[in-house]
Amino acid sequence: MAEAVIPAEAGGQTQEVSAVARIPGAIFSPGATFASIARRPTWVLPLLLWTVISLVVTSLIIPKIDWERVTRQALEKRNQKVSEDAMPGIVERSRKIGSTVSWFFGFAGPALASLFVALVIWGSLKAFGWDTTFRQSFGVTTHAFIPGMLGSVLLIPIVLKRETIDPEGIRDLLRSNLGFLVERDTAKVAHAVLQSVDLFSIWTIVLLIIGFAAAAKIPKKSAAGVIIGLWVVLVLLRAGWAAIF
Repeated sequence: MAEAVIPAEAGGQTQEVSAVARIPGAIFSPGATFASIARRPTWVLPLLLWTVISLVVTSLIIPKIDWERVTRQALEKRNQKVSEDAMPGIVERSRKIGSTVSWFFGFAGPALASLFVALVIWGSLKAFGWDTTFRQSFGVTTHAFIPGMLGSVLLIPIVLKRETIDPEGIRDLLRSNLGFLVERDTAKVAHAVLQSVDLFSIWTIVLLIIGFAAAAKIPKKSAAGVIIGLWVVLVLLRAGWAAIF
C-alpha cells in the first residue's frame, strides 16, 4: 500500500494515505484510511470504480431477464387482462423501458446513492451540532460502499451461470443476507426485513461509523447511534413498502 508521509505541524508525522491506497485501505486498515479521508477528502476513484462495476453487472443481467415473464407478472399484480395478440407489443415496450431504466441506474445509481446517503448523514450530524463538511461526508460515504462493490464482483460469476434472472430476486442471488430464510412471495414484509440483514450492508455501516467519527471528531458510539438509527428507519421503510406494494 503506497503511502506518503508528510510532517505534522506540531511535531511528529501524519501519515496520508494516497487515493489509490484508500481503496484496499478501507477494507484492511479502515482506521488510518478514514482518518486520512477526513483530513483530505477524495471520492472520484471509489465512485468511478463503483460505476464501472455497476455497468458491468448491468450489462450481464439485462440480456438474462425474461421480459415476457416480468411483463405478465406486472399485469397480474395490477389485475390487467390483455389479449395474447397484444402481448408481444407490450413485452417489447417493457423490454425497452426496463432496459433504459436499468442502464440509467447502472450508470447513475452509484452517484445518486452516495449523494443521498452522504446528505442524510451529513444533515443528521449537523442537526446534533457535530461539525463536518459535505466533502468529508461524500468522501467517507463513497469509500464506505467498497464492501458493496466487492459483493457486486462476487455476484458476477453467479449471474454468468444462470440462464434467466428475476429482477426482483437479484439481491437474493449471493446469499449474503437472511432473505433466503423466508419466501419472498408469501412473506414479503419478513423477507424485506431479513434481506436488510446483509453482510455487505453491515460492513458498510461499520465503515460509515468509523469514517464519520473521524470526520466529525466524535466518539464512535455517537456516530453509531446516528447511523444505526438511520439504518433502522430505512429497514422499516422497506418493510412498509413491501407491505403496501
